[in-house]
Amino acid sequence: MIIAMRTLFLATGNTLRGDDGAAPEVIRMIRPAAGRQLRAVQQLTPELAEEMARFDCVVFLDADVAATEVKIEPVGSALRGPLLAHVATPAEIVALSRALFGFVGAALLCRIPARQFGLAGSLSPGTRTFAEQAAEKLESFL
Repeated sequence: MIIAMRTLFLATGNTLRGDDGAAPEVIRMIRPAAGRQLRAVQQLTPELAEEMARFDCVVFLDADVAATEVKIEPVGSALRGPLLAHVATPAEIVALSRALFGFVGAALLCRIPARQFGLAGSLSPGTRTFAEQAAEKLESFL
């Protein structure tokens, strides 16, 4: 018997801030499939920890000004201290999900190179190319 892995793709970014919308754009490019949930949010909040605990794998996607290529890497689970704001890192969300809701799955981060974060409703040409690469990589990776 084959058991399908349940995967949550969680894209972070503001689609009104140019390349910051790279991750939500990748979510639009990924084919829906059984066992996959595709979700875009403007920022990571502690409330996501409960939702992610229902999945075998969570893939965070985000635009990254320091990245030079699309990278998919494991996410640790570390809290820097108490979460006093409603904005968190992937590692903090993973730590919360493990501690509070029993998440035992894999957590990955897909970094999408981005450069232009001004007011714009579309991606720069370079970041669009990276977004396409990220979607292809994620499709083949999982």
